[in-house]
Amino acid sequence: MNKLNLLIIALLFSVASSLSAQTKVETLTEFLDGIIKFENASINEGTPNKDIKALAAEQAELSNDLTKENIKEILETAKSYHFCVITVGVHTIVRITDLEYTQMSGSWGAKMPMGEGYVQKNGLTLKNNYINNIIGTPNSQERKVYFFNKK
Repeated sequence: MNKLNLLIIALLFSVASSLSAQTKVETLTEFLDGIIKFENASINEGTPNKDIKALAAEQAELSNDLTKENIKEILETAKSYHFCVITVGVHTIVRITDLEYTQMSGSWGAKMPMGEGYVQKNGLTLKNNYINNIIGTPNSQERKVYFFNKK
């Protein structure tokens, strides 16, 4: 094949790949489908977590700051809800997936459950791990927890 044909094939592959890729907004709304209602919501592609946090605050049955001091109470409260979503700043969104499968976290001083979430750093990165490994260590960053659908 000559160079022109190779260039055309590479260009077509690149266009096809970009057409099938989801936007950040599509990825996060799909991730939180059934938890947060997105009808008629305007979500900025550049900072979707900020807009999603506002929707979560409006729609959650209960919300609270998440700190090292209240983590055990928060995790106990989570047992009474079908869904628990945690945000860190405007860059991380996590949902708890298994409250029974835990690992002790020295930095949080609590047994941390499994979760999955997206961290925004040059795009979105999916993380599946104990939540302390997704939300980081306790520090001055704003961490909020939202509870949905009381059992």
